[in-house]
Amino acid sequence: MYKTILILFICVTVNAIQPYKKIIIDNIITSIDIYNNKLYISTNAGLIEVYDITNYNKIDEIKLEKIYDYFGDSFYPKVFSTHTIDGKNILILSQDSNGSSKIQIYNKNFKTIKLDNTSFVNKAYFIDKDRILIGLLSNEIMLYNIKDNSVIWSLQPSQAVFSDLIFNGKFAFSTTEGGIIYMIDIDSGKIIKTLEGANFDNIYMLANAKNILLGSGRDKICGIYDINNGEFKRFNTNFLSYAVGISNDATIGAISDNENNDIVVFDIKNLNKIYTLKGGDALPNKIIFINKSHIVAGFDSKNVLFWKLGEDS
Repeated sequence: MYKTILILFICVTVNAIQPYKKIIIDNIITSIDIYNNKLYISTNAGLIEVYDITNYNKIDEIKLEKIYDYFGDSFYPKVFSTHTIDGKNILILSQDSNGSSKIQIYNKNFKTIKLDNTSFVNKAYFIDKDRILIGLLSNEIMLYNIKDNSVIWSLQPSQAVFSDLIFNGKFAFSTTEGGIIYMIDIDSGKIIKTLEGANFDNIYMLANAKNILLGSGRDKICGIYDINNGEFKRFNTNFLSYAVGISNDATIGAISDNENNDIVVFDIKNLNKIYTLKGGDALPNKIIFINKSHIVAGFDSKNVLFWKLGEDS
């Protein structure tokens, strides 16, 4: 007796979208940030370029001073990131002389934030006009008082190597090479809870909106946590997931997907792939939802790309 086996193949078509706008600069991009309609592009050559994203015109630039290597040779520093909460005071994290790091506040002039801790600074954010949240390579997280030039609190969630730090409202989220995420109360510096299980390896980047937290990982997994109850699910990618973003209403995620530098947009609730964003010429280093229908990403190249969801190629 012969058995007939019916194999049903279900093909899901993911719409491919080409960028509708591209900004090309002269230097390699390290990160991007958006405040209102201003796009801040950090580069590897001591320059921050500022664009108006309503017309894509360059409206300003911030040039850092040269620094020195161990041999006394001068060069422009790599800018790791920027952050602003008012569009006037720009928090700049950059490379410093002899392999160290520097935090500066720019408002027509530069003010340097001096830390007693000599560990390399990986992340820095304005919490408000008086406080800065800082993440160190040593996996120390601290809250710094700008007026008093003092550390309000400092903690080391674990001995693992630091990976990423973000904040949203009253809480910060830090993670390490071990795949564990720590939720920290910003005012007290206390760890409120830990989130773990979704990722098995290093989490490269975090993204948060409302009660949803995303973690893009070395294990080709985007961990999706419900912060309220700690439950998680996984969205699988085809390559190491270096960058991740989330819409403000926490319904849509976007993550680096494959070796072609594509970004996949997915539904957070049902994990369906919705769009594939094409056009990347290097690994994406930052993905930002301008709003629910527009996404911008910076790449490890000279290009910043913009997509409108729903506009298929």
